[in-house]
Amino acid sequence: MYKVTFLINSFSSGGAEKVLNVIINELARQGCETEVICLEKNNFYKLPKEVKVTYLSNLTGNESGVKKMLYLPIFAWKLKNYIKKDNIDLIQSHIYRANFVNILAKILGSKHKVQIVSNSVVSRYKKEGFSGKINLLLVKYLYPKADVVIWKSFGMKNDVNKFINFQNKQYIINNPYEIEKIKNLSNEKVDFGFDESKIYLVSVGRLIKLKRNKDVVRALKYLPQNVEILFIGNGKEKENIKNLSKALGLKKRVHFIGQVENPFKYISKCDIFIHTSETEGFPNVIVEALACGLPVVSSDCLSGPREILAPHSDINKQLGFNDDIEIAKYGILFPIGNVEKLSKAVNFLIENKELYNRYKYLSLQRAKVFSVDKIIEKYKRVLFEKDNFK
Repeated sequence: MYKVTFLINSFSSGGAEKVLNVIINELARQGCETEVICLEKNNFYKLPKEVKVTYLSNLTGNESGVKKMLYLPIFAWKLKNYIKKDNIDLIQSHIYRANFVNILAKILGSKHKVQIVSNSVVSRYKKEGFSGKINLLLVKYLYPKADVVIWKSFGMKNDVNKFINFQNKQYIINNPYEIEKIKNLSNEKVDFGFDESKIYLVSVGRLIKLKRNKDVVRALKYLPQNVEILFIGNGKEKENIKNLSKALGLKKRVHFIGQVENPFKYISKCDIFIHTSETEGFPNVIVEALACGLPVVSSDCLSGPREILAPHSDINKQLGFNDDIEIAKYGILFPIGNVEKLSKAVNFLIENKELYNRYKYLSLQRAKVFSVDKIIEKYKRVLFEKDNFK
């Protein structure tokens, strides 16, 4: 029986945490002995009862950025000792801090093999002030010391390789999705009063500046009066988004569902999925929306949306602010932050029923490309160090 060990910050409600949860559940279902080491205790996702979970601290992950940085060598030392005690040969880590700790443990003398999975583009740190500079330095110094680096998209790999000369093994493995489970959950009843005379847009994710949620609210001004938006998720920008909707006289057209255990039952009952992010890794919400049968309108951000919605296009291409919308095979792309083009894309879908219906038909087909049974085989080849990885 194969045994695998994963390292992650915690199992809070983020996208990377959800992905690892899916991977672990599938490996456990296939009979793999699986262990998870968490830096902190913050559990939103539930793991199978047979999976061993170890916590390196009683922290929650809500501590300051400075404290999190200071704890990196402490976590690394604890991990090194734990690896020696349990005779662990290989650890695959997910998310930046866990990746740093995994590599630091090896630098401190651990003999294990280090695999790291990066969950977002590295260049995002260029815009994040002092903490961003620290993270960039850590990536530049530590990532090349890993045995294997896994990127979730070609966009992520191309982004980091522009300014770091990697010599280690690199693989592209997209995120896995439990398509049938999503479809089943999407059929559950909701506690929101959908009106058949209205058209509902839906946006899912943290309400933070990076996600540019305000762009959807501003776009409502240029859309028909019967178009409304549902935000699923919470975050620091929630009050600012509420205030903007009031200031623009759009309060009744903007709805906040909050963070829910089953977002799919809401997504499936909406009409168009909207994604406005400034940057991504491999956005789970787009594939999940496709699995729910929704046409997608997304910003052409780095990275992920183009690879999902326009897979045969040049992945290095990115729409500039003044470019027009792109009618791709599986959805519509618009320039980041261009509210006029966002509203144009939505209007285009509303007015072109043939295109709308084609996207609805193709959405599930596209989502199945990322089904967990296909993606898990790629992870297994890397985890079990098989040479036939493609």
